Amino acid sequence: MQQSQPSQEARLHFLDYWRVIKTRKAVVFSVFLLVVLVAATVTYFQPKTYAAAARIKVEQERPTVDVFERNIQPSYDPYFLQTQEKIIVSRKILYPVIEQLKLIQVWADRHDPLPVESLDVAFQRLSKQIVTGRERDTSLIQIAVYDQDAQLAAALANTIAEVFEKERLEEKRRQVSKGLDKLRDELAQQHDRLNAAQDKVEEIRKNLDVTMIGAAANAIKLTDQTLQQLQTQLTDARVLAVSHEARLSELKRLTPVQLRNEIAGGTIITDPSVQQLLKDLTDTETNLERVKEDYGPDHPTVRALLATRDKLQEQLDDRLKGVIHGFEVEYKMNQARVTELQRQLDDAKNASLTLEGEKYLPFRNAQREEELEDRLYEALKMRLQQVSIEEGVPRSPVEVIDHAEPSLIPVRPNMWLNVTLGAVVGLVLGIGLTFFLEFLDTSIKKMDDVEHYLHLPVLGVVARQAQLLGRGDVSPGDIEAYRMLRTNIEFTGTNDAGRSLCILSAGAGEGKSFTLVNLAVTCAQHGSRVLVVDSDLRRPGLHEYMGLPNSVGLADYLTGSKPIDPIIQATSIPNVWAITSGNNPAVALPMLTSQRMEQLIQEVGKRFDVVLYDTPPVLGVSDAAVVAREVGTGILVIQHRRYPRAMSLRARQVVENAGGKLLGVVVNNVNIGQDETYYYYHDHHERQQRAREGAPLTAPTISKKPASDEIELQGKY
Repeated sequence: MQQSQPSQEARLHFLDYWRVIKTRKAVVFSVFLLVVLVAATVTYFQPKTYAAAARIKVEQERPTVDVFERNIQPSYDPYFLQTQEKIIVSRKILYPVIEQLKLIQVWADRHDPLPVESLDVAFQRLSKQIVTGRERDTSLIQIAVYDQDAQLAAALANTIAEVFEKERLEEKRRQVSKGLDKLRDELAQQHDRLNAAQDKVEEIRKNLDVTMIGAAANAIKLTDQTLQQLQTQLTDARVLAVSHEARLSELKRLTPVQLRNEIAGGTIITDPSVQQLLKDLTDTETNLERVKEDYGPDHPTVRALLATRDKLQEQLDDRLKGVIHGFEVEYKMNQARVTELQRQLDDAKNASLTLEGEKYLPFRNAQREEELEDRLYEALKMRLQQVSIEEGVPRSPVEVIDHAEPSLIPVRPNMWLNVTLGAVVGLVLGIGLTFFLEFLDTSIKKMDDVEHYLHLPVLGVVARQAQLLGRGDVSPGDIEAYRMLRTNIEFTGTNDAGRSLCILSAGAGEGKSFTLVNLAVTCAQHGSRVLVVDSDLRRPGLHEYMGLPNSVGLADYLTGSKPIDPIIQATSIPNVWAITSGNNPAVALPMLTSQRMEQLIQEVGKRFDVVLYDTPPVLGVSDAAVVAREVGTGILVIQHRRYPRAMSLRARQVVENAGGKLLGVVVNNVNIGQDETYYYYHDHHERQQRAREGAPLTAPTISKKPASDEIELQGKY
């Protein structure tokens, strides 16, 4: 049970908030509708902005074709695309765009509110109209441009992409051109150094009388590398000569049949013409053997095949002789090459031994310097040629994937978004204003307020737009409200509570006279003799509710001009009598505290079962407090959500200070549909009343005077 209590309190707390919103739903709806209309109107009249976007692919610099088969990929740079985004909106790109599209003149012709007079101002404005964004996990960048002209927005996006693409290419070309110029300068300097090194070597060689290997035209410089190269060439030549010798010997050793088989296998002779001749010869011999089975040796077909075979055999033999002769020539050439390489190697070794002496040390050093300068020169020359070729190779650091197209629908202002935001803001403001008004409203709003601030029980709750019970179209709910009021008065526990009651209210217009008349009708319907007394001598109105003349009444009795009996008038409602205010009530005001008033209260209390006194507002004049003291008991009528609760509290204090006693409160003019607390209260007492009386709710049947005397009662608040 203890665990369910917090949730119950939270539910009731939420219902209290909901009650506030539901009670002031007109305020919420009005603010909501006003904000939505303002948002829609402002959005409608705002200038339309269109968007156009171009998509480009941005990669690090590299040629489209690897000229020298380099597969080196550029390293990943996590900040590369971010840097390119900043470059796109930089002056380096946007200044050419402004000049190319003549934006300053275009904006001036369009009569924009913000004048653009310089290139820098145009750049500032254009940069605010551009939004760049990278697509996740790709090298794509989107360039979006916003402008009031859809065609201009598309032209700007496309021009920015084109200028950026050209700038990337030109930047690379400028860098390569600077590098080439530097390489050419360095190559020229290296050429000079190489010539100087060569001149030095030649000078030292002449001074030391160093002999060069080979003829003068084809002299070979003696170096360690030269010896290694000669040794390698000699070894390769010897291996090749040995292989040719072995192949030639094998061919000369074979018999014709073996040679034919080797040719068919293609292991030694791989000449295609020899292979083809051998194939034709084999096919001819096969056909000859097949024909001999059917014809004799003198048959023309046999003779033709024999002639063809002999011709092919002769051609094959001649071709084989040529192949073998070629092998012999190639073998002799290899032998001569081995002999020449051996001679060059021997000469190089002898020259090397000669140069190993200390005398030739300057020559060797100069020769090494020459070789170093030569390698540097060749490397620079090769690099220059390579870069020169690569410079002309097409490159694609930037590629326009999607060109921008003019948009037909503006992106700003977004009508649906603004209206939706306006609806949300309007709803929030409406609810906020509702709670603010609720905070400022200190009137009686619910039953708990009466019990909490006034410390009085709620005797009855009267719904809004209730009618006088004397009319035939009164709703059952209004009837039950006053039945519950009468029942609660009886159950207050006071013996004389049902004898005399004054109906009070803190301020004017709270419905005390209306409550008095309906309470009188309800009591009369239950068999009580009821008398209503209009003690409001300042603004009397009870006679209008009852449809009676005001020629004689309470004022006449208090002044002594009339006794009690003549001032009591019968009404059209059975069991209900009335004493109106009478003639010249202002003269009788001071006499409300006289002994005659006390006598009247005592006398009518003996004659009638219920006596109800109508009074002026408690806080307006002192008459109500005087009557409440004389009568003894009273009921305070409070109009729902009208006056601050401090007025009702003050009214109670005034009545109690004067000596009167309040039995409880009647909350009048309540919107039962909005205030659920009163609805449940009303429904609860209605079920209690039905259970006590054991009868269904029905409208009262009121006996009236004849039609000529019938007076329709009007409600008054």
